[in-house]
Amino acid sequence: MKRLNKLLMYISSSTLLLPITLLVACTPSKVVAKPINDDEFNKLIDSIKTENDLLKYADIRFKNPNGADTKKEDIIPSQLKSENISITFKGKYQGQISAVVTNVDVDRTNPFAVQNEATIFVQFKNLKTNTSKPISITIKGLNQKGNFDASGNIVVDDFAYFGGTSGYDEYTKKDQKSRFDYDNERYMTRLKSQFGNSSNSINLKEYRGLETKQENIKKFDDQAAISNFDTYYNAALKGFTLPVYGSDGKVSGLKIYEGAEIGKGPSVVDSLGRNEKAKTVGLARTLPNEEYKTSAIQTFQTNFTIYKDYEKEIEEAEDNIKLFDSWNEQQIQSYISAQLTQLRLNYEDEVSQIDREISQTQPDKTTILSNLNQKKSKIESEYQKELSTISKLNKDSLKEWQRKEIEKYNEKKKEKTFQISESGTMWIMDYLDENAGKNPTKFYFGTNSHVAKGIKDGMVSFSLTRLNSEVKVGQTFKLNGHDSNFTKFTFSPINGNKLEDAVTAIFHATDFINENSSPLKLLDSEQKSKYNGAGIFADFAIVEVDFAKLLDKGKYSYSVWSASNDITNQYETEQNKLISKITNNYSESDKKVKFFSDSLLNEQTYAKFDRPLDFDPKKEDELKKYNDLDSLYIVGYPTAYKDFYLDQYEDEKQLKNKKYDFSLWINSEYKFYNKLINKEGSTNSFKEYETGKGNFFSYQIGYRSFIDKPGLTDAFITVNKVGKKLYSLKDKNKNEVKKYFNYGLEILPRFYAPAGGASGSSVRTKDNKLLAVYHASNETARTGLAVAFRSDGYDYKNLFGDYKLGQYDLIYGGGKDQQKEKSYREVMNKMYSGKKSALFQNGFTDDKIPSEFKFNNGTQN
Repeated sequence: MKRLNKLLMYISSSTLLLPITLLVACTPSKVVAKPINDDEFNKLIDSIKTENDLLKYADIRFKNPNGADTKKEDIIPSQLKSENISITFKGKYQGQISAVVTNVDVDRTNPFAVQNEATIFVQFKNLKTNTSKPISITIKGLNQKGNFDASGNIVVDDFAYFGGTSGYDEYTKKDQKSRFDYDNERYMTRLKSQFGNSSNSINLKEYRGLETKQENIKKFDDQAAISNFDTYYNAALKGFTLPVYGSDGKVSGLKIYEGAEIGKGPSVVDSLGRNEKAKTVGLARTLPNEEYKTSAIQTFQTNFTIYKDYEKEIEEAEDNIKLFDSWNEQQIQSYISAQLTQLRLNYEDEVSQIDREISQTQPDKTTILSNLNQKKSKIESEYQKELSTISKLNKDSLKEWQRKEIEKYNEKKKEKTFQISESGTMWIMDYLDENAGKNPTKFYFGTNSHVAKGIKDGMVSFSLTRLNSEVKVGQTFKLNGHDSNFTKFTFSPINGNKLEDAVTAIFHATDFINENSSPLKLLDSEQKSKYNGAGIFADFAIVEVDFAKLLDKGKYSYSVWSASNDITNQYETEQNKLISKITNNYSESDKKVKFFSDSLLNEQTYAKFDRPLDFDPKKEDELKKYNDLDSLYIVGYPTAYKDFYLDQYEDEKQLKNKKYDFSLWINSEYKFYNKLINKEGSTNSFKEYETGKGNFFSYQIGYRSFIDKPGLTDAFITVNKVGKKLYSLKDKNKNEVKKYFNYGLEILPRFYAPAGGASGSSVRTKDNKLLAVYHASNETARTGLAVAFRSDGYDYKNLFGDYKLGQYDLIYGGGKDQQKEKSYREVMNKMYSGKKSALFQNGFTDDKIPSEFKFNNGTQN
């Protein structure tokens, strides 16, 4: 066998040598030509209008992305780069004229079109006189197998979903309710398959405990068509809240779905023409336009670091003790399985922290490394012991085991061994004007309640990372910790002081709907009793950061970091200037945030965000209509752990630490990644209408409640909790934990479903007006949830009995269904009576609410 291989190698070598010899032998003798002057040069270049014209005087050769010579017909247009094309003049012009391809452009107007040509930009030079002349010509006959689209991806027939191109044309002509019917029918077929049954009806009594008579279902369905809602059966399978009926046929209460959230699938319409579907969850570290830049320099990645308090684990154990008596054996075994999973996750998290410390410790620090390894061994030993204990549990021993676990958690809490961080996204929304014209020191940041929940007694540190304001539009950045365009500010308490005295959550959007309008009083009798004491919330909070306190060197220390280097000693130290630096000089900005006052459920308002599906940019009237649309701009900082844009070779260093870093993320097209900055001699191949906007609402079906308005939903009806459990928040005044149902008008954004850490991202309009705050991602559905700051309410006309989506404004207050003192303005009026702020320049009292934010319902003067 070895001998055969040796023979084959020899034959290959001989075969390769022969053509080289022939080429050398056939090379013609050098042509000696008379040097050309500039007149002849200019006439020649002016005569080149097409590829065929050029081929009269020169040879064109192509290379594939790997640098190997390839045939023109095998070239993928979108992958063609200027360095992969060489033009060599022949005959009398050989050695007299040079040609350099400076850029390649592919027409992306129609994302569905198979690309067969590309425009190349060429710089010609008369080598004798150095006179240069640029032209552009179209290269045709590329991609002859027709397998690749404008993005260079294998063509997938998106039109198959619509029954072909004619079916898609018909779909675009439908109104939104008809589009919903079309999409929903196909969505429900797939959803039913999750139950192992796509043809027969699913028993709603077995699945949801709903014993609803057919006449009541029919009555619901008839009204649902008028109220722009799905049918009773479909809504039940989607896990939506639904009415139950009394013997008189009237709604007797509401029944929420109590299981874990029903799985959701993506919208075909959202990602039409994008073959890398998995990438339609956002664009990493790139700013396509000024609107995104404005949002980005006002947005911060934040960490609230504490010693692990095991609060979540203790709360869960206390809840479980109450449940075990009512559980059957199957439920017990399911719980034990979940505990084993959680034990493993906790173990991996603790070991990961130690591994990180080991990786950051110098090899010569042997004592430190030894202690860390001993700690790791101890954790591993305890994990194996716990694993054995839990595996042997049964129903009788569970309650005692949980009590012992609570004791262990409390002991671990005292040890203060492990630190954990609540990471999220915050953005400046206001500052207090209390210093008689001096620079402001108290700033107010919007974020999620579940992020601000990380502000606890005994915080170890607090950090803010933001993009420097000097960055250019079009840049693609590195991860936060690897790029000098980001600056991180870290604050820690000293001399026994507390960070929570300077960093405070002044507002959580909990129980902001008054008792008369609360949906919880409308629950059926069994659930009303079960959830007695629960509340409603929107996942929004406001954090006050008092920089005057934070920069008091007697109480707190601070450090400044750039690209993971400590630059504190090189940075500004004077307090006012330092605050301006941290906030990107927000107080002097002419692009301060405002809030959106119009109702998204209003037909005219919604139309301003409703993207056309059959838009033709070559038609001037359609282009103008598209450019006049508003759109959504979202910027956040998810963990870099799932940043799939990083290249395994070019970004090797970033990949090593991405688990501990963060990545700026926006709701935009993946095709823009690293493609927007013009290089010298090149032209940006994207049109203004492509890069100049944000994005739009998602057509995702599984979350939507308003069937005539893609991208909008009533949270209490469609997603009363995120994940498996109700939200919980500790009431500091009562020193107890309260549970909350998700509530409010929510937005489903297209092309935004980033990893954890993006919680708190703001949703803005092109005028930098704030619409909503993003709080949950569903990567599979390729969308997420963002709760609107304002709702004009929605009347379902008795579809759910007395339930209506409430009228509220979390910033200005005054909604007819809103609880008093449950808005930012009212909180500030109580804390800083007589003061003013950037948002409330006339003060915080009721009579100072701007007219556009007053509800027209007789509740406000």
